[in-house]
Amino acid sequence: MEKKRFKIVAVCGSPVAGGNVEAFLDHALDTYRDMPEVEVARFDLSGMEIGACTHCNWCMKKQEPGRYCGVQDDMASIYPELLEADGLIVATPVHFLRLSGTTADFIDRLRLFSHGNITKGAMRNKVGAALAVSWFRNAGVDLALVTVNNAFQVLTMVIATPDEGILGAGACSSLEGGGRIRKDLRTHVSVDELGLAQARSCALRVHELIRLLDAGGRALAEETPG
Repeated sequence: MEKKRFKIVAVCGSPVAGGNVEAFLDHALDTYRDMPEVEVARFDLSGMEIGACTHCNWCMKKQEPGRYCGVQDDMASIYPELLEADGLIVATPVHFLRLSGTTADFIDRLRLFSHGNITKGAMRNKVGAALAVSWFRNAGVDLALVTVNNAFQVLTMVIATPDEGILGAGACSSLEGGGRIRKDLRTHVSVDELGLAQARSCALRVHELIRLLDAGGRALAEETPG
């Protein structure tokens, strides 16, 4: 029997192209390389125009199919993918002990999934996972992960966490989180063994939860009369 296909949207909220956060997300997504049933739609915000939510409330009354937000920018290409997705992975750098402004703008623009006249509730029971990269160890990864997870909770999503961690996957962009670098390395997350293990574990957990929720949903549908 052919396996059911699933879609995962992956968003990198770093303003730096080709940096540590993109590399960290790369490693997480490599988990799906040998899973042909998993389709990944990836968005690197470093190359996109994503403005802030202006709280204009346009989405509350004026949404129509294909247009979900009053702010017209590259979020328009992400919304349809999120509507189709079974899971969402968000990766952010840590800036000033919190998530990046780029990631925050993306998350704020998900408000329409709580209040939109068409999209309200559309993220319910989708699976979410958070990844974060900081320069130093113990320098804001937990706060960044909690903030992303809080957004998932607001959207009534199901949060995936790694076996090797609690809140999500975290890594450092300096050697052992000590603020040192090797000149021969482009991305130092590539040698953070615990961080890489967390990223892979998070990705596997996303896949596991998606399958469980899908199976449970189908079982409930069979039990429901009519």
